[in-house]
Amino acid sequence: CPWNWGGYHGICSYLLTDMGSWEQGQNQCSKLGASLAMLKDNEMMSWGSSHCQLRSPFQGLLFLLRRDFNYRLGLRRWGEQLQWVDGSYHSEVPVLGNAECVYLGDGKLRSGSCSNQRPYICSKPQAHL
Repeated sequence: CPWNWGGYHGICSYLLTDMGSWEQGQNQCSKLGASLAMLKDNEMMSWGSSHCQLRSPFQGLLFLLRRDFNYRLGLRRWGEQLQWVDGSYHSEVPVLGNAECVYLGDGKLRSGSCSNQRPYICSKPQAHL
């Protein structure tokens, strides 16, 4: 993985604290050769008293996410279905709310307006050497 990125199980991830809309987050991740993160595992996080540590697929990254922040992800509602930025459909983890764009907030996947300003998490496949 690039310097300052975390890697686990073939995925490199990076936390950007810049605030942006869903489109701005995806564009910024794209400039880094990545996309907004896809957290497809229902065992993806564990909460401490004031921080969240992401586990699978980000186990070992040592991300400590502040509970009072909402982190934008690469999941968006298209019609009745939620779709990840890779084109796959979301089904395993419940999302609270019926808005268009999904974020990680207070230990749960929640939905809100795509134009709301939030920090974001980027991810991309690990380069094979």
